[in-house]
Amino acid sequence: MLPRSRRLRAAEVREILVRGRSARSGALSAKYYASTEPLRMASVVSKKVAKSAVVRNRLRRALYRALTPLSGSGRLIVFIQRIPETPLTTAFSADLAELFKKIPELSN
Repeated sequence: MLPRSRRLRAAEVREILVRGRSARSGALSAKYYASTEPLRMASVVSKKVAKSAVVRNRLRRALYRALTPLSGSGRLIVFIQRIPETPLTTAFSADLAELFKKIPELSN
């Protein structure tokens, strides 16, 4: 779980879904909104990706482990599009590195 200071609130998520820009990399896609405040994030796993809540939560926790060391500024919602075949955290870390290359506004 991300610390509360790094998590997005529901109103922020709705705003990003409406106003944010999109990027995609591997098993992940993202909606983001650049700002000068420290990076805050949220993750979304739909039932289409994994029917079981246990599996969705496992995917979300692996994504949070991959998101924890990242820093920058802005707002980011990460959507898991499919389950990777390699170990989850390493696959998500590699996909996040690609995403951050495509989204230079979020990097410091």
